[in-house]
Amino acid sequence: MLKRLAKKVAVAALIFTALAAGLAAVLGYGFLQLLQTAVFGDDGDPSILSFVAAFITPPLFIGAAVLLGLGVRAQRRRTRTARNRRDDAAAQAEAWRRLYLRRDDLLVKWSRYETDVSLMIDYPVMTDYSDPVIREIIVAMQGIRAAEAEALDLGRGRAENSKLRRAVDRFEVAFVTAEKYARRCGQSKLSDSERSKLATARQALNIILDGAATPSEVDAAYRSLRGSLRGIIDLPDSAVADLEAHTRQALGVHPHGSTAASAASRAA
Repeated sequence: MLKRLAKKVAVAALIFTALAAGLAAVLGYGFLQLLQTAVFGDDGDPSILSFVAAFITPPLFIGAAVLLGLGVRAQRRRTRTARNRRDDAAAQAEAWRRLYLRRDDLLVKWSRYETDVSLMIDYPVMTDYSDPVIREIIVAMQGIRAAEAEALDLGRGRAENSKLRRAVDRFEVAFVTAEKYARRCGQSKLSDSERSKLATARQALNIILDGAATPSEVDAAYRSLRGSLRGIIDLPDSAVADLEAHTRQALGVHPHGSTAASAASRAA
């Protein structure tokens, strides 16, 4: 509809320009005739110059004005197009940045259930990869990795239509579903013996994190914690490293293996 209207306006403008040029030529020629009659009388003959000035100059002037207007309009259109492209590129860059931030935030939330011993004790089902609900998170995470690799190979394109966006959406749904499922299940899928061991592990963890226990109590709690979790929760290396770091801190052990008391005595 708009294209048809633009064509009609262009045709009308062309007709008006032609009529204006013809009218200007006639008026110009008539003015020159009157001027010549006033100067030379009725015997004066129109010169070639007056003919050219009357009939050629007005159309040329109007044509030049039209071309200038068209040039200015085309330049404005090119400038507007370039600005729109820059704005679109900036908007897409921001959309990709938000998408990656959202992906990172979801992965961090999921990693807490794989590294935080407290969460692993309270919601053991989140590390049960044989459970279909939890397995969906792993599949969705693999989808994110595949989509990231494809985005690097083929170019990112538009974030809102990308496979990575769909993969992140799927991972978010899987994670939220699994989190609600784990909170609903709690430790209900475990046997009474396993729940008793996790209760012991929870008490031992509290002693390690409390900061008020003696070194011997912390050492005993660490051994109790590892023994209680054995066969129920398989702690990943990152969780073990974090747990050992808390234990060393509670024991006052420095990274090089000395205790705070021995370090102080050597400093004295």
